[in-house]
Amino acid sequence: MIVALGKHWNSNFKNRVDKSLNKLAVLFADISGSTRLYEQFGDVVARADLGACIQLLADICADFDGETIKTIGDEIMCAFEDPIKAALTAAEMQAGLRKASGEGRYKMGVLHIKVGWHYGTVSWRGEELVGEAPIAAQQVIGRAKADEILTSRQSIRELPPAMFPTWHTIDRIESQAWDGELEVCKIPWEQTGEETQISAIPMSQMLPKKAGLKLEYNGTVVTVDADNTRCTIGRGRKANLIVNGNFTSRQHAEITYRNGRFGLRDESVNGIVIIDDNGNIKRLRREEDFLSGSGMIGFGASPIDDPDGAVRFDCS
Repeated sequence: MIVALGKHWNSNFKNRVDKSLNKLAVLFADISGSTRLYEQFGDVVARADLGACIQLLADICADFDGETIKTIGDEIMCAFEDPIKAALTAAEMQAGLRKASGEGRYKMGVLHIKVGWHYGTVSWRGEELVGEAPIAAQQVIGRAKADEILTSRQSIRELPPAMFPTWHTIDRIESQAWDGELEVCKIPWEQTGEETQISAIPMSQMLPKKAGLKLEYNGTVVTVDADNTRCTIGRGRKANLIVNGNFTSRQHAEITYRNGRFGLRDESVNGIVIIDDNGNIKRLRREEDFLSGSGMIGFGASPIDDPDGAVRFDCS
């Protein structure tokens, strides 16, 4: 499904994201009330101020390693490999525009934007970015008001919990990107009471601490971390960790490192059973979840029922 992005998008920007990635954070920012501004101040002044505002947003995007995909008169579309940097960009866009307006940069006075973003699957059709992420991001920003930052619940899960301790759900709508519900969440960006202005927190405090996942199977040890971000598991010879369980598929699962967390995705027929060291049991079938702590993973059956298909894991 192709996202309708308008007829006059400008896309002459430097490539900053890896087009081989199948997941990106897509962010839209719109200048609020632009039609009224044209009517009130005229085409010349409005076009100059809105252009300067969009350039400010594009510069902030670049500061956080994002790529400006396209712009139109009062809108900008950006993409990021790291959802944390998308969240920081959204906050800095709001704070940066407020500062610029306060300094009198715009003849029209104080400008306002609304921001919406989503982290999800993407693909490219030439220079066109399509897929779940842009579709959901457009739905999210469609619920936003001036001075707000909205995102999806799925995107919140990709961020360190301390980053947005006071986020809250504002709406649940039917998703246009998948079968099911899209939970739209509001995240704070300015200091109000006990809330923290996210843009004022150093990047180093927002980025996850270095983490590692150790996988052990029959004397073989594989580590997944920031240097080795992907591990495929199965009976096949091309798997990074070959597991010869009675119910293990040739290409059974994949573990990926993202933002200090370890996502385990089942790609099999028989599923995955995880038993942590506290005795908690979790089952996956054609879905993904995050590993934490330590325990055993059964590829095709419970580690108890099929020890030949059991792998020891330890997150540190």
